[in-house]
Amino acid sequence: MNYEEIKRYWNERAAESKGQPNATTDDYYMRVIESRQLINHIRALGTAIGKVADVGCGDGLTTLAVAGTFPDINFTGLDYSSKMVETAGGRLEKSGLRNVTFAERDITSDGNDTRFDLVYTTRCLINLPSEDLQRAALSRIRSMLVEGGVYLMIENFIDGHEEFNRLRRDFGLAEIKIREHNLFFDDRWLLPFIEDKFEVVERVNISSPYYVVSRVIYSKLCAQAGTTPNYFDVHHELASQLPPCGNFGPVKLVVLRRR
Repeated sequence: MNYEEIKRYWNERAAESKGQPNATTDDYYMRVIESRQLINHIRALGTAIGKVADVGCGDGLTTLAVAGTFPDINFTGLDYSSKMVETAGGRLEKSGLRNVTFAERDITSDGNDTRFDLVYTTRCLINLPSEDLQRAALSRIRSMLVEGGVYLMIENFIDGHEEFNRLRRDFGLAEIKIREHNLFFDDRWLLPFIEDKFEVVERVNISSPYYVVSRVIYSKLCAQAGTTPNYFDVHHELASQLPPCGNFGPVKLVVLRRR
């Protein structure tokens, strides 16, 4: 899919979801994991954080979950999908939060004069269909940060995806293919590209135990029983509470500090 097709896909998905929590992904509990990781890292940074940007905020579910924990921090949710921003605005009205704003912005091209202490993405940049666009987005995110500001990069990586598919094959399960609107990150170009832009503070695969349980063990049980996996099954819920370990899932958190 090209850039405009992907943007249209997200507008259509926002309209179809009608405010349900599956607007950006069917995997609700992966969003729970991501929100928890963001909250923990922002809390660890303490009073150094005053302004936060959620780039690719989608329907605002994660933005509001995190912002509700930090009433003294100002959050700005940005997304290029007008329908997603509309959905996020509706959620904001119902939430009663006063420390959040949402706006329609394209990270690959739109300028932003505001500087943030922290920027985060949650599976946003994988929706850019070329490495050149991903590079442009990473450079723009750097420019949004104050000197020494932090970027919490929660994105999908190809090596973790391949590892959990290898495990699925070992269990007699079919591989899960990357969706046509996604381009997963590859360390072979990413790490050299960001070397002079960011200091890599931490890297952790936050999806590994969750994927082992939900995409391998639970999927195998469903295959044996002849049933269809359900994203809201208790296996997903319990697996979301496991601490990170291993590299058997695509979603990683990379903590980057602006040089």
